[in-house]
Amino acid sequence: MLYRAKGAHLICYPGAFNMSTGELLWELVQRARAADNQLFVATCSPSRESNGSYMIWGHSTLVGPNGEIIATSGHEETVVVAEIDYSAIQLRREHIPVQNQRRGDVYKFIDLVEHKP
Repeated sequence: MLYRAKGAHLICYPGAFNMSTGELLWELVQRARAADNQLFVATCSPSRESNGSYMIWGHSTLVGPNGEIIATSGHEETVVVAEIDYSAIQLRREHIPVQNQRRGDVYKFIDLVEHKP
């Protein structure tokens, strides 16, 4: 929930999972981050090079705040294009208000990054 607490609406990150961990974890991690932060997650991965020594899983993806896959690719080189409706974030947060269940008396987020103007 740290991303959400910082005001993020979209997390975008790269990955180069291999064939075994990619199939097992790549989509799961994306869907989990989207659902637990109630925001969009966009990921990009290199395409698979069949002659390479490291076999990439691929599957660049866009996930919605409900953890649903909006758009995804396979392992081949391609561009993923999809429309994002940011109002889905607010709708999700109104229907499942996890932020209201946060226990500030038990733990607090500490930002260790120094912000400079």
